[in-house]
Amino acid sequence: MKRRRLTPRETAFLQRERVIRVATVGRDGTPWVVPVCHAVERGAIYFGSDKDGRKVRNIVKTKRVSLVADRYSDNWGRLRGVAVAGRGEILTRGPAFARAVRLLYRKYRQYEKVAALEPGESVIVRVRPSQVMSWNYAQ
Repeated sequence: MKRRRLTPRETAFLQRERVIRVATVGRDGTPWVVPVCHAVERGAIYFGSDKDGRKVRNIVKTKRVSLVADRYSDNWGRLRGVAVAGRGEILTRGPAFARAVRLLYRKYRQYEKVAALEPGESVIVRVRPSQVMSWNYAQ
C-alpha cells in the first residue's frame, strides 16, 4: 500500500538531514539528480533554486519530483533513509515563497549571505508527497 504522508519520525529525520538528493526528469525522459538544501513543514518539502536551473525547467515541464535522504553506515544494521515521490510546485513570490525562504534561512545560516533567495531571481520548489517509503535497519 502506498503511503502519501510523512510520518512524524520521517519528518524528524528529514528535518535533521542537511542535504537531500532531488531527481527530476526532462520531457525526453532524461533523469537529472542533484543535491539540495531543504526544509520540511506541514508534510511538504521545500528547496530553493535559480529560476533557470535544469531541475526547475524539468519540474515546470513534468511536475514530477523524487527525493531521497539517507544515512550511510559501514554497519548496515544502522542504514536509514526516506524516499519521496510527488508533484513539484514552483513558488515565485508571495507568502508561501517568503515562509519557505525563512525556513531555509533558519536551517542554513549561511544561505542568506552566500546564495540569497530573491523573488525574480530564485524560486522555491514545494514537493507534496504522493508516495513515501522509508527504511531503518536499526529497528
